[in-house]
Amino acid sequence: MAAGEKYWAFISYSHRDAAAASALQRALETYRIPTRLVGTRTGVGEVPAYVKPVFRDREEMQAGADLKSTVRAALADSRYLIVICSPDAARSPWVDREIIEFKQIHGESRVLAQIVAGEPFASRMPGRDAEECFPEALRFELDPTGEPIGEPVEPVAADVRPNGDGKKLALLKLVAGMIGVGVDELVRRDAQRAVRRMTKVAIAAVAGMATMAVLTFMAVESRNEAQRQRAQAEDLIEFMLGDLRRKLVPVGRLDVLDSLGAKALAYYAAEDPDRFDADSLARRSHAQRLIGEIREQRGKLDEALTAFQSAADTTAALLARAPGDGQRIFDHAQSVYWVGYIAWRRGQARSAEESFLKYRELAQRLVRIDPANVDWQLETAYASQNLGVAQLDRAHSAEALLSFSESRSVLARLVRARPELSTDLAENHGWTARALEAGGDFDGAVAQQLQRLAVLRSSPDAVADRQVQQQMANADAALSRLLLSLHDLKAAEEHARASTDRTDGLVASDPDNMFWLSESSFSRMGLAEVEYESGKRALAHADSERLAPSISRLLASDASAMNWHMNLRGRALSLRARIALAEGRQVAIDAIDGYLADVHGFESLGIQPNADETTIVASVEMTLGDLLDRSGKPEVAVRHWRAAAARVRPLAERDNYAAITLLARAQLRLGQPVEARSLAARVQTSRYRHPAYADLVSELAQVAGLAQSDAGSKGK
Repeated sequence: MAAGEKYWAFISYSHRDAAAASALQRALETYRIPTRLVGTRTGVGEVPAYVKPVFRDREEMQAGADLKSTVRAALADSRYLIVICSPDAARSPWVDREIIEFKQIHGESRVLAQIVAGEPFASRMPGRDAEECFPEALRFELDPTGEPIGEPVEPVAADVRPNGDGKKLALLKLVAGMIGVGVDELVRRDAQRAVRRMTKVAIAAVAGMATMAVLTFMAVESRNEAQRQRAQAEDLIEFMLGDLRRKLVPVGRLDVLDSLGAKALAYYAAEDPDRFDADSLARRSHAQRLIGEIREQRGKLDEALTAFQSAADTTAALLARAPGDGQRIFDHAQSVYWVGYIAWRRGQARSAEESFLKYRELAQRLVRIDPANVDWQLETAYASQNLGVAQLDRAHSAEALLSFSESRSVLARLVRARPELSTDLAENHGWTARALEAGGDFDGAVAQQLQRLAVLRSSPDAVADRQVQQQMANADAALSRLLLSLHDLKAAEEHARASTDRTDGLVASDPDNMFWLSESSFSRMGLAEVEYESGKRALAHADSERLAPSISRLLASDASAMNWHMNLRGRALSLRARIALAEGRQVAIDAIDGYLADVHGFESLGIQPNADETTIVASVEMTLGDLLDRSGKPEVAVRHWRAAAARVRPLAERDNYAAITLLARAQLRLGQPVEARSLAARVQTSRYRHPAYADLVSELAQVAGLAQSDAGSKGK
């Protein structure tokens, strides 16, 4: 440092960004500059071994106060100012004053920035002022009076956001700016040092473990050689996450794939994206999608969405460069699909439908370019099917059936040439069954699920392929639920046990696979419900208790998966309460209250339950009302019965027979037997004979008996 300078840098930050500031201080002070650069002279002086000490203020400033003398002195004694940029920092008068003070002492050129949240220059975009991350004093030069109202400036900024530079590259950008070397030079030297260190460790341990590091990080002087090495590393990553993935997924080895995905992410984080050509960017987006798929299957939806959104940003940019290129359209279609899929997993049906509509439009563009391309024809089938799923979640069963029919016509035509598509065709039968059930056609739904099983049994490697086994388990679970609705309790239990046996086997083969744990939990939940309705309360209770740890693990793995939070958790709570009520035991209602509070929280965020989830939430409301009524709180019970009725009434108007039955039972509790009988009459005309309907008939008979008894008493 120059004479009179005590600190290499002064970190200015909003105290809401204290963690980021602390991490940056620690990273700067512990980063050792590559030995081959130490001692060389640059435009800002001699390169040191470390850029330390770094000053980080730890005190709050009262609103309107002047900078304290200690802070002013530290600013004067610092060579550089690093501003932690976020919307909080942009609104902080403390940060603004520190920037102004530093610029007045040292000028404009020594101010650096690290973006941790928000959007640079969002204040220039109409309606996005709140996203601005650069403080005003950072965005403008000081005028002669010391006010930040001069010419606009573009601050030198490192970006640690997920879609930015990443932590490592962001740190190197800041250090490079402080010691006066190019970022590429520092990255190259840092990579050389990393290679030397990793090589020594590898030689001392297992020489073979150095292969990936050598392929990825070997620094070479020739630009052409560097590009060749990068292409080899990217080809290796694509092999690991592509061909190798196709071999590992059927046997459930997601743990191996996840570790490979982490290495791939580390590789791309260490590379400068500005140096990638279009093909390298396309390979990176492909790897990010594959990593996202692995993370999604392991239940890490936030991490998966980050990977998918990053891939979508890249493929959108590449498509904008070449709008008529079929491969670029295809790549972007995959990214759009996965972003929509995560929205669907989170219960955001409208957002999912919008993404799937865009996905279908891209797929149709592909077929217009080359109608004979089988892969692109398949994209239209996949797009239509996913659109149908979103439409079904929005209770648009007629539109969903049309979308499923469009998909099935393509798959049925292509499966003869590609037998491996049989699993896709089977899945289409499953979704068609769900749409038929939503429309009240239970026999048609059963037929579709049986056809699904037939297709799966005839598929290649049906016994060994775990994905085929999972689909067969799912089909058995769906058949169990449908047969329960038709009051065929024996067949329902047989299919439920078959489903549970298969999914238990899947979980045993890969305990870390959250998707299989989810399937296993839903299968056992269905079995417990059938056991309860068949009068086997002890078995239902045992299976319900066995479910609890799995549900807790799923909920802990991802707080945004609506199917686990609203569906699985709600059914488990409702069943436990019903068993306790039937056995005359006390039920702690705190867990039920907590569940309903969480549902209201999701709804306040704009996340709406689908038809199945709505019925489940209403059922929990009903059960809670029954518990409160039994404990002598009829006024509170009425509120929950009314809430249950309000939830299912729109579904009942669309001939959802489970919703009609639940609404009728709620109306009985609310003293509306006439409407309850009218609703029961609608169910009577259908094939729906779920045990809940038998309960409704029994309750109606009790009310009629009480009414006759009252009339007889009055007659006397």
